[in-house]
Amino acid sequence: MDVPQGHPQGADPRTFLERVEPQIRGKLEKEFVALGGGLKFQLAIKVELVKVNPDGSEEFMEPIIRHKQEAVLQESEIATALEEAFPRLQETLEKLTQRGSGWVVVQVRTLWLDIARYQPLRGGSYIPLPKKLQDKKAVVNVKNTDDQCLRWALRSAIFQVAKDPQRPAKYPTVDGLDFTGVDAPTPISQIDKVERQNDLAINVFGWDKGIIVHHVSKQPEDMPRINLLLIQKADKFHYTWVKDLNRLLHDQNKNGRKKHFCERCLHGYSREDLLESHRSECQGIGHTAVRVEMPQEGKNKLAFQNHHKQLPAPYIVYADFEALTTKVEGPELDPAKSNTQRTQHHEACSYCYVVVRCDGKTEAPVEYRGSNAAEHFLRALQEEERGIQKALANPQNMRMTSEDWESHRTASRCHVCDKPLEGDSVKDHCHITGKYRGAAHNACNLKLQLSPKTTTIPVVFHNLRGYDSHLLMQAISKVEGRVSCISNNTEKYISFSLGQLRFIDSAQFLLASLDKLVSANKPEAFHITARYEPDHQKRTLLLRKGVYPYEYMDSWERFEETKLPPKEAFYSKLTDANISDSDYAHAQRVWETFGCQTLGNYADLYSRTDVLLLADVFENFRKTSQ
Repeated sequence: MDVPQGHPQGADPRTFLERVEPQIRGKLEKEFVALGGGLKFQLAIKVELVKVNPDGSEEFMEPIIRHKQEAVLQESEIATALEEAFPRLQETLEKLTQRGSGWVVVQVRTLWLDIARYQPLRGGSYIPLPKKLQDKKAVVNVKNTDDQCLRWALRSAIFQVAKDPQRPAKYPTVDGLDFTGVDAPTPISQIDKVERQNDLAINVFGWDKGIIVHHVSKQPEDMPRINLLLIQKADKFHYTWVKDLNRLLHDQNKNGRKKHFCERCLHGYSREDLLESHRSECQGIGHTAVRVEMPQEGKNKLAFQNHHKQLPAPYIVYADFEALTTKVEGPELDPAKSNTQRTQHHEACSYCYVVVRCDGKTEAPVEYRGSNAAEHFLRALQEEERGIQKALANPQNMRMTSEDWESHRTASRCHVCDKPLEGDSVKDHCHITGKYRGAAHNACNLKLQLSPKTTTIPVVFHNLRGYDSHLLMQAISKVEGRVSCISNNTEKYISFSLGQLRFIDSAQFLLASLDKLVSANKPEAFHITARYEPDHQKRTLLLRKGVYPYEYMDSWERFEETKLPPKEAFYSKLTDANISDSDYAHAQRVWETFGCQTLGNYADLYSRTDVLLLADVFENFRKTSQ
């Protein structure tokens, strides 16, 4: 099956796979019936990737991403197999585009579905043992004439006989075994089912000039194992019972010594006591045995040590951008080459930020509207960084009340680590405010010191990863400073740093829209907003997410308009929706109540309000998280 390029769902890999899933499932179900049951399939997709080089040139490649073959023995397993295959394809693709590779997905070009008949190994009627295995005298091979060799092998293990164990007549036919729903001949894939239905633990080995592991039981370790050997002659297979695994795996040497083998990993030991010791550590085939050693008494407890990391950041910045959305003019793209149509260019046109100190003190919000807003913002923050460094380099003197003196005099435990002071006591205070914090060990006190050159200054945006980071990255190369980042891929950044400024996304901590977060807090919780809008009536209008005509703001001249745009101007192509009548009425009330003279006044108020609300919401979150 081949889904050719130009398929309408080809742009986004996740969406593409979700939409073609019914088509693929239908094809697999049809082939399953045609093949008479049992098939293997493999998915592969060809994707178009692009990378922008430092000189601005674009580099393309079209790798083929393959998923390992999936085996399906029952038609009902097809849906589950696809559910497992799709995420693995996406995971492989994401590895190509993550970790700074620079590659970005453009579209899915082609999908292949390869299907083949699958006939798994299954036991049947009697096959003589190869001479080498006969000579080991380690295997019981029942001479059954039907296709129930698995059942006969289990009978020989459960009802062990000393003489002529190869004769079927030696075993009861009423054996108590439940083979309901088990095929005959029995494929290895149904051994799990036999184990569950009969409360047995079965290992299955094969032989090809040496031992091969087909199935290792996942039953509890305290259940005795029944070891079976699946032998082959031409296209026929046959189950036998391994009565002595040690003899099968290792012949006695001239000195009469033998090895003792672990039936989980097949590792051999010269003494049985060594084998018993190993079994408590063995994790099975493909795993290295791990010895668990418990720590000695007195060294068997872990305690939190990094108490300095519990201190809130001394300064934190809350910020937001607004952008002009200018239309991108040009011819329609050829869908055979790309399904991505660029319709808008976003240019940062304004910003607002507020700096909050660890004691809640703030300066007036900083606002700017004009050209090169993103670069202007970064330079303004670097100036704030220098001011914060200066404040940290000149700590405030300690201020103590009479209650503080009494508290310090009677303190018996360190307020940092909560261990006894025992004479090692100094006064710890906040270097930002000068406030006394408590009695502390000298070493604990030293760990709380703030370094002017290394202390991190968080800069918080709501949805930084999804939007604002793109505006910042366009300007960050124009300012001096060391840049580092943690990214999901080249399109989304978890966080990034410029000097001591660390840009983070509040949406990574608070998984909701700002509107919902504001609604979840009580009106009296907005202390910072109240500081800059003390009028209760006006503030009430602001305690909700405002409305803004994002796509209408497509030129600088819009800011000079002297009235609120009509409701139709608030339409969003992204969501294909307009605002409600009540939302538009709210925008009109805000315009009138705050005396907006121009759309620029309204835009500035909108941006400033978003920043103040974000500051209050995130500060409340920080307090409840301490």
